[in-house]
Amino acid sequence: MSSSSFNAEEHKKMLRSYFDGQGFQRWASIYGDDKLSSVRNTVRQGHAVMMDKAFDWLQQLGLPKGATVLDAGCGTGLFSIRLAKEGYKVKSVDIASQMVAKTKEEATKQGVQNNMEFEVNTIESVSGTYDAVVCFDVLIHYPAEGFSQAFRNLSSLTKGSVIFTYAPYNNILAFQHWLGGYFPKKERRTTIQMIREEEMQKAMDAAGMKLKNREKISWGFYHTMLMNSSHK
Repeated sequence: MSSSSFNAEEHKKMLRSYFDGQGFQRWASIYGDDKLSSVRNTVRQGHAVMMDKAFDWLQQLGLPKGATVLDAGCGTGLFSIRLAKEGYKVKSVDIASQMVAKTKEEATKQGVQNNMEFEVNTIESVSGTYDAVVCFDVLIHYPAEGFSQAFRNLSSLTKGSVIFTYAPYNNILAFQHWLGGYFPKKERRTTIQMIREEEMQKAMDAAGMKLKNREKISWGFYHTMLMNSSHK
């Protein structure tokens, strides 16, 4: 019997509650055009840098026009809509119904809704077959065991690449996150779950994936590792 304290169902409830509540307002502002504090503005800028790099990697896969891409944890649809404009067929999935509704609303405004499907679901439960899978700033909310489970499912949905982000373990950031637990609740965000190198390798091995390339993105208060993985 596993001694892990990770409870998948409780974790899903926590994420759904946050991203359909306070988290939706917070991240819709960051992903949108609202005026932001200097701290949040660096998060917006870093996120944009990450998406540009991820888009370059996806384009380098040489997928044909009309190829299917799963955007797992689509947020407000920034990357999904960008893909749809380039002619990809996109499945936009998020655990939060408000995020999916916002994605559909923006896709309709920009005239690309016919290139997209929309679904409220978790990254552990989403199904289908796609030419590629992307998952950005979602797995950062999963501890090692949950990360491995979710990544294994995402990898099973494609014979191609999974391009994703995760939070690599860092002692200084770990201390900052611990310290952040003492801030007032209204100033907090969901806990960032940092993954150690050996845990990442175990997750990759369990999913039958190998690393193609990776790049650390650090921009102000935005820190993540962008990964491009493929099947062994």
